[in-house]
Amino acid sequence: MVSKNALRLVNDLLDNIAIVDSKLNLILEGKSLKHILQNQNINLELLKFIDQPCQDELKILIKSFESSKENNLPLEIKLPRIKDDLIILPTADGNFFFGIKNKIIWISQIEIDLKGRVKELECLYNISKVADVSNTLEEFLTNCTDIIEEGFQHPDETIVNIELGNKVYGKTSVSPHEVTDLLSDNIMLEGNEFGKIKVYRMKGAAFLTEEENLLHEIAIKISNIIDKDEKTKNLKKQQKILKSKNEALLKMTEECYKKREELNTFFTAIADKIVVIDKNFNIIMSNKNEIGNSGKCYEKLFNVDRPCENCAASEVFNTATDSVKAKELNEKYFTLRAHPIKGTDGKVDRVLEVCHDITEQKRMESQLIQSYKLASLGKLVAGVAHEINNPNTFILGNLKILQESLTDIFPILDKYYQENKELKIARLNYELFKDNITVLVNDMIIGANRTKKIVADLRNFAKKDEGALIDSVDLNELIKNNLNLTSKQIKKHAQLEIELNENVPKFLGNINKLEQAFFNLVMNASEAIETDYGLIKIKTDYDFKKHEVILIISDNGCGMDENLIKNIFDPFFTTKREKGGIGLGLSITYGIIKDHNGKIEVNSKLGEGTTFIITIPVKDEVDAQNISDR
Repeated sequence: MVSKNALRLVNDLLDNIAIVDSKLNLILEGKSLKHILQNQNINLELLKFIDQPCQDELKILIKSFESSKENNLPLEIKLPRIKDDLIILPTADGNFFFGIKNKIIWISQIEIDLKGRVKELECLYNISKVADVSNTLEEFLTNCTDIIEEGFQHPDETIVNIELGNKVYGKTSVSPHEVTDLLSDNIMLEGNEFGKIKVYRMKGAAFLTEEENLLHEIAIKISNIIDKDEKTKNLKKQQKILKSKNEALLKMTEECYKKREELNTFFTAIADKIVVIDKNFNIIMSNKNEIGNSGKCYEKLFNVDRPCENCAASEVFNTATDSVKAKELNEKYFTLRAHPIKGTDGKVDRVLEVCHDITEQKRMESQLIQSYKLASLGKLVAGVAHEINNPNTFILGNLKILQESLTDIFPILDKYYQENKELKIARLNYELFKDNITVLVNDMIIGANRTKKIVADLRNFAKKDEGALIDSVDLNELIKNNLNLTSKQIKKHAQLEIELNENVPKFLGNINKLEQAFFNLVMNASEAIETDYGLIKIKTDYDFKKHEVILIISDNGCGMDENLIKNIFDPFFTTKREKGGIGLGLSITYGIIKDHNGKIEVNSKLGEGTTFIITIPVKDEVDAQNISDR
């Protein structure tokens, strides 16, 4: 914004001058000048009428304008009735400034000063321009000296040198006795003197104050350019170092990424569920997509809405030591291992928890225990069966003799009773005795025969090695044959739904034993149904990857709880004691399947039914041939 003083000076200047073109047409006339001339009856607008008669003062002015135009030089004028000296000053465009001398000179001086300032600005601008186009600092400094010389009042009489250390840029052949004046200024870098810029005047007057100021501005500008160049060099060095480090970092990052991917592959390949949690049981990290990296651990691992009792993670947060806990939930078993993760302050702020599902292991342990039981019971049963069988044989033989004896003796006793109505036998009236003794003997014979059957079943149970696995077993055919014998009994309790896979191969086994195992399972399923809409499903299949035949027998009967499932394969364990069950059917079935190197699994829930899954491996060449034959 222009100040009020500057505006006042400009207005004062314009008030005291007039501008006349080359044809003496008046372009501008200031108020003060016009007032002075009008007081002397001088009208500048009449200058262009050169041929017209006019007063003496106007004639003098016309001749003066013509003379100044012809010589193109300033011309001073003294009019008799005007006390101030006047001056005509030609301009470069052919016009004239006319007015009070001291005012016109002031205008001229302003123009000179402006030209000088423009020259200085051009010098500074050209220095910046050369700095921008120069490829090196040396190229800039070499070209810079000529530009600086042009910025001074007398460039032909001026020599500029720039000294940086032992290096001098510019004209170096300067004779001291030719120098009439010297200007010098320091080139500074980070507050320290880095070099000097020297300006020599070889002829003429001394340097002006404005030139001293110009040199100082040039020194500052060169200092800034050198500083920028140094910083650019340092920046390039740093960029080179950073580039090298960045390449190393990228290589390390790539290696870390590969290691991370390998670790992540190992991490996700672990079958156990692994989570990292904070003190609020929030999951920070996991190895399973279905768990993710958010939510509460007890919700994601066990589908419950509150922290577990006897929590392993809580113990680790409190003790900062590893913890191992066992957990049972919804008929599943887990082992929880928790390990502390410490922060920078040495305190446990996270816990790594490994959840291992041991349900299958528990089942295998249960089956292994069952195998040990059966092995031990086999030895015991063999002895017990023998000890029971001997006296039972005597009893059964004697009871038959007794039964025959009663048949022969009753006619004799009847005749004797006709004569002796008071006859008593075993303190019973004869008629009562006769009516009941036959029943008692028959009951004893039935009991002895039942004992004989139990002993036979015990012997079969004990003889695990009896019967070689040399039969070619067609599982589908075995099922069809057995159902012909048992379907009437089964259909009293339930409907049958049969799904037989035709790709099930034959395998080596013992047909008689497998028929007994199938019969036991089917009859067990029918007896478990207590409704009128019972359903028994029988399905066969073949697992090509594991080379196993599969038999699945399921029912929608009463089902079992976990405690019953644990005991159903125990000898003599039964829930149908009042119906005549002795608890050997499933034990024998279990032994038969084990003899065939197979597995039998049970899935059951109260009120929902039971499913038995039997798998038997197929290992013989004849079995593989059977598959291809199909």
